[in-house]
This record gives sequence, C-alpha cells and structure tokens, in this order.
Amino acid sequence: MTKQKLLLLFIAISTILNSTKAQSYTIESFEGVKTKIHVTETSSWYQLAVSCLTDTLFLNDYAGIKQIHVLKGKFLEIVYDGRGGTGSDVSNTIILSVNKNKINVSMLVYSFAKWFAVDVDENLYTLKFNLTGNNKSDYKLIINVHNQQKSSDHPKLNYNKYEQVILNYDPNQNIFYSSHKSITHSFTINAPKMQQPEKRDINETLPIIFFGKNDIYYFIKGEWYHLGDYDTLYGEYYKNHL
Repeated sequence: MTKQKLLLLFIAISTILNSTKAQSYTIESFEGVKTKIHVTETSSWYQLAVSCLTDTLFLNDYAGIKQIHVLKGKFLEIVYDGRGGTGSDVSNTIILSVNKNKINVSMLVYSFAKWFAVDVDENLYTLKFNLTGNNKSDYKLIINVHNQQKSSDHPKLNYNKYEQVILNYDPNQNIFYSSHKSITHSFTINAPKMQQPEKRDINETLPIIFFGKNDIYYFIKGEWYHLGDYDTLYGEYYKNHL
C-alpha cells in the first residue's frame, strides 16, 4: 500500500472513530495476534463501521446495536437492528473474524423478524446461536430456529415450529455454512455502492446457509448475499477499498 493510500485510510478511520464514541473489542486473529476491533456509528444515516488495523467494513441498513459478544476469543458477534418496513421489526446477526490483518465476514443472517399480515395477528422468526469447538478443525455453529404464526380469526393457520440447524466451518474461507450447492442460474445483484442492480450469471458450486426455501444465503466471491424475491441477491455490507 502506498504512503498516500495509508494516509487516506488513516484519515478515514480517524474520522470514523471521532464521529462518535467507538466501542472496542479484542479478539485473536487466526495468526494468533491480539487484535482490537472498533465498532462505530458513522455520521451517515443507517450505517455502522467496523474497523481493525488497516481494514474497515461498513454495514448498511443499520438502525442500532442490540448486543455484541466475543465468541471463543476468535470471533466477534454483532446483533443489530435493521430497517424494517411498516408493521415489521428486523434484526441481523453478523459474525466476524480476523485473518491476515483483514476483517472476515464469517456469517451474516437475519436473526429476528416480527411482522403482521392480513388475517394474521403476528409472525415471529428468531434464531439463537451457540458456537462449539475450540479451533478451525472442529468449530460448529448450532442454531435454534423458532418460527411462529398467530391468527385469532383463522386459528387453523397457526403454527409454532422449532428446528435446529448446524453450520460447519470452512477453515480456508473462514466461514460458517450449511452445505455446498451447484448453482447454474441468473440472478440480479443488489448491493451497497452499486449504482444500480445488475444481472449476473452464476455457474459454480457455492457455500450456502439454508434455513428453509424462504431464507437462503449464498457466499459469492468472498461476500455473503441473501436471496430475496424475483431471484435478487442482496448484499448488506461493503469494504473500504482505499
């Protein structure tokens, strides 16, 4: 990295840290180095900055931190509110690690949603996480999924389901995943910093996180995307590429 880029990066990080009081957490990188991660609300609306060393990650659609935990000394879990629509409440959970002085997004999923619909009093969807294992070879993420629907007008529509999903850990890409899936399909990519959504043909085998046909995540070229309606893949973050 050139001196000019280092200076620009230093200014950017200083601006972030000074924009409001940052919260700092220490985890150990996969090289065994104690590393501080700074979590800061930026001056931009609906955005959270996560920085360490010379790397900064920006989370979009951010509306407030709910919880932050250090997991096994190696991972930082951030639970934050997203921008839900009218009559809805949404939260995301992101799990970060540090590898080769870079912030790595090991997982990013919707972990809480509550919403109302016609003839339905309430829909509730929650995920609770438990990390097991002690190193890259045996990490597993145990996720308890609760899915509930209540309707006083149509009680036959009611359900209350519990399920457990286990995510494996890929030590090469440093991500948690359900399985690998061969994908040959055309998607619309909609991600932060894109001027407009763009069509992209995917023809490869990808790590995925699968909680059901309506909640699927794809890991494409080092980034997580959530599958939405009309074959649209949504990105929730971007890196500072100075």
